[in-house]
Amino acid sequence: MSDDEDLDRLERRAEDMRLQIARANAQLYDRKKHFQEQRRQYSRDYYAKNREQQLEYQRQYRAAQREKDPERFAELRRGRAKRWRDRHKEQENARQRAQYRRDPQPHKERRARYYAEHAEEIKAKRREYYAANKEKVRAAQQASRDREKSRRDAGLPVRRLHPVDPDQIRSNADAADEFFARAWSSTDLERIQHGPPTPPELWAAWKRDCLKARAAYHLAEQKEELARLQKELGRARPGPKPKPRPTAEEIEAERLDAIGRQINERLRRREPPRRPHHLDPAAPHPMLQPNHTMGMNR
Repeated sequence: MSDDEDLDRLERRAEDMRLQIARANAQLYDRKKHFQEQRRQYSRDYYAKNREQQLEYQRQYRAAQREKDPERFAELRRGRAKRWRDRHKEQENARQRAQYRRDPQPHKERRARYYAEHAEEIKAKRREYYAANKEKVRAAQQASRDREKSRRDAGLPVRRLHPVDPDQIRSNADAADEFFARAWSSTDLERIQHGPPTPPELWAAWKRDCLKARAAYHLAEQKEELARLQKELGRARPGPKPKPRPTAEEIEAERLDAIGRQINERLRRREPPRRPHHLDPAAPHPMLQPNHTMGMNR
């Protein structure tokens, strides 16, 4: 079997394995989504039925916690707010950016007003930070100067971050396109492509070996992934459906039935158990023995 046939066979097996993995992932996703939706729907229904009760319970719990330890309650509340901000950082940043783009003037005025009110405090903090981190600040400044010098030597534009208007953004984009789409001279191409050329047969063999190795590696990874998904699907295969939770009416009816069963057990008239006529099955029957009027039988 030639190398091309081996490569085609590996690619076909990898594609088949990829389709199986995709189907298994889809089944797991549908199952998890259905289960989560059932849980959410149950929670929504329960909350809708007991909304006032749940709200009153939450109010009482918060009031009790606040009365018990006000400082601890405030700390937990700040922690919850921080965790919410951390979970929704991207959404909050996007909302603030959109708000700033719609109307940046209030933000600028607020920032200028804050700086005017705390100018000396801000300057003092900057001086304190520079005095405490002098070497670090100087190293960062030197690194920035070296980076800009290397960009200028390479012919790249100087990196500057500052607010620009839409017209300047478009002009910058056009300048970048012109810079990166420039034509290379023959001298530059010779400097880049120095050295003897690679023979075509060696280049083709190297590409074929790379493709085969990559296909074999991906196939092995896909086999492990498919085995893991099949194991998870087998473990998560639904069995008998759990019984639904009893309602309040069903719980009360079961309680009354249990009371009735206890009363019936107490009042039921039971006949005494029948005793065997004799312990020895080989002994004669008592009715066959003569009834004497003397002695012990009298």
